[in-house]
Amino acid sequence: MARITLSTAQFSTLQRVIEGFVRTLRRLALVAALAVIPIALLFRRDGFDTLDAIVSIVLLAPTAIVLFFAHGVLQVVSLPDRFRRMPGEGQERVTELARVAGDARTARLRSAPLLLWRLRSSIGSVRDVAGIALPLRIFTPGFLTLAAFAAFGCLILAGAGLVALIVLAAG
Repeated sequence: MARITLSTAQFSTLQRVIEGFVRTLRRLALVAALAVIPIALLFRRDGFDTLDAIVSIVLLAPTAIVLFFAHGVLQVVSLPDRFRRMPGEGQERVTELARVAGDARTARLRSAPLLLWRLRSSIGSVRDVAGIALPLRIFTPGFLTLAAFAAFGCLILAGAGLVALIVLAAG
């Protein structure tokens, strides 16, 4: 079976490009979130009721989706580094769990909260090491479509916010 080898220089270039893409997505989301402010202020001119508040909050949904997608992309980019660290971290966690188990055999009732805290942190770290498939869910066709529509919605929101700002300044 042929082995696949990747140059770290190629991967670092790809990582820089992806991080630039993520920065652009975050800026788009920030602009869209800020664009909701003049829209909400425009709603307030005629009296701000519950429906206006709900619409203002719903207008933030595309921003949240784009930010979630950007975070997922960064998680996927960090996977090779996580794979490199995994054997060492796994061994450290097993050693810590063995220590906690040894301490639990001789522990008294009053030291149980400390043991539970140590166990919680060890199990949480194992969950982080094992949670590799979760970031890959952002590449499902449904979520990619949703993220594309959300990015388009952020662009529309930015334009609508600009129009609302002009209307507020003129009025």
